[in-house]
Amino acid sequence: MEDKVSSFAVLPTVVSQTALLEAIYNKLPDMVFLFDIKERRFVLRNPALDSIFGFDHLKDQEINCISLRSLIHSEDWKPIQNAIQQLENNEKEMVEIECRCLDKFQQYQYFNTRLSVFEKLGDKLVYLIGIAQNISGRKKMEQQSQLFKNRLQELSFITSHEMRHEYAKIQSIVNLMDNKFISDSERVELIEEAKKSIQLINSSIFKLNHKLSFNQQDEFFTINKESEKFRKIIMIDDDVLTNVLNRKIVQALLPEMPVEVYINIDDALSDIRNMGQMQQTLIFLDINFPGRGGWDFLDDYSTISDAANVIVLSSSIDNRDREKARSYASVIDYITKPLSFDFIKTFFEDLKMAKLDNQL
Repeated sequence: MEDKVSSFAVLPTVVSQTALLEAIYNKLPDMVFLFDIKERRFVLRNPALDSIFGFDHLKDQEINCISLRSLIHSEDWKPIQNAIQQLENNEKEMVEIECRCLDKFQQYQYFNTRLSVFEKLGDKLVYLIGIAQNISGRKKMEQQSQLFKNRLQELSFITSHEMRHEYAKIQSIVNLMDNKFISDSERVELIEEAKKSIQLINSSIFKLNHKLSFNQQDEFFTINKESEKFRKIIMIDDDVLTNVLNRKIVQALLPEMPVEVYINIDDALSDIRNMGQMQQTLIFLDINFPGRGGWDFLDDYSTISDAANVIVLSSSIDNRDREKARSYASVIDYITKPLSFDFIKTFFEDLKMAKLDNQL
């Protein structure tokens, strides 16, 4: 142990302080400089500073002609002057400030800069010595973190106020519906209010998705639909109640339209394989299933039929799901749950053309 200590102790005699400082000056990735206050020029600059500002291919005379103020962000110039004034007034021995400077690519970089007095003449500063560390990466992370916090606050407001408020209204309406003191006309009014609340909750869900999707594009499928060609509907959804409700919606508008429902992807595919031509069959397909889901169905269906006859009916409003659905030739539309009377009316523009033609 003593030998190690003694060998370390003689290191300064082997490496001189001048050589050590020179190595630090030349190798340090931070900018190190000596600045002439009166002449407003760099007296000394290390290679890191020249590299960042693009001075490494310029002569000293050319560099001295460059205005330091032109490199510093306009909002940061006054704080720098104030910091220098503090040094000149002996208020501080060292000042530390953050500022933005243009690099050689004309992009602003953030620097944490420490300045100290190197020489004074009376009460006037002559030279400043400084070291500046590039903290752009840290600042970017701080900005992203703040953006994330802001979004969390927005999400919290949407869920705790907008959605919770409307949910409470619906819950109160449901509790009142069985009350014998409520008249039929009042029940109708309550149902209308519940519908409004449901629409507002749905709108809030879209807002949530928009806040969570940083690169989302607000666009929908725009595909030519030939509603008159469909003579049968298949609904594939793992939720039994959803299938019951969707079938009732279709049959209320299209009483003669055959509707088959499946709660299992493989059962649906098995029957479809035996159906032959599918051009006149419209398929409403959910995406999320336990086990094999809607994407698996579309993959397998492409090997069975080349018909373009699938409408994805999903609770997902994620734009990535829309784009993925768009990649399948069989998919003609992507709509979000719940299935509505308005959609069926719009899709089948002329309901008579959707009725069974006995001659077919």
